Amino acid sequence: MEKGGTKSAIIKSIVLVMLAAIIILGFYLLLTRNKKAPDEENYVLTTVDEITTTDLSKNYPANPRKVVDLYAKIMQTLYKEEYTDEQETKMIDVLGGIFDDELRENQFNLQSSIKNEVSSRKAEDYGISAYAVQEKNPEIFTKDGRDICSVDCLFTMRKGSQRILLYYQFVLRKDDEGRWKILGWITKDNNEG
Repeated sequence: MEKGGTKSAIIKSIVLVMLAAIIILGFYLLLTRNKKAPDEENYVLTTVDEITTTDLSKNYPANPRKVVDLYAKIMQTLYKEEYTDEQETKMIDVLGGIFDDELRENQFNLQSSIKNEVSSRKAEDYGISAYAVQEKNPEIFTKDGRDICSVDCLFTMRKGSQRILLYYQFVLRKDDEGRWKILGWITKDNNEG
């Protein structure tokens, strides 16, 4: 009788090992199949995506230079990259979010004016190849109880094969929440002297 009991125990052990192997194989296939399925893992975030997903209420630029850097980055992207109408609208919305209330109120229609400017410049083969925001901290002064400063930015514009350097001086003002907003700017062409 011991031979039959030993034989039965061996068969039970083999069946249990096979069931465990099937379960492990099933889990392995389930895990590896799910890892390969989503294409999102291979998706690279573009500059357009980065700007259109910017939430200024949660992640506002920390200082005046970073506000100007965001402005320059958005304008460079609008001039240089391919995007949908919806993405263009979102990028201009982010741009409007860094403008001072007074500047936005003085714009007749921010969306259409920027879209028209960009499309006409692109049609004339203009682009922004590079930009450089001043590295030094701006000097801050107070006017009418509000902090104001200016930040310089050099844009390298391209028209066809011609390169044009434009200096922008941005004037920024702190809002009631302590965020620096663009109040306006002036340009001075490098060739003016």
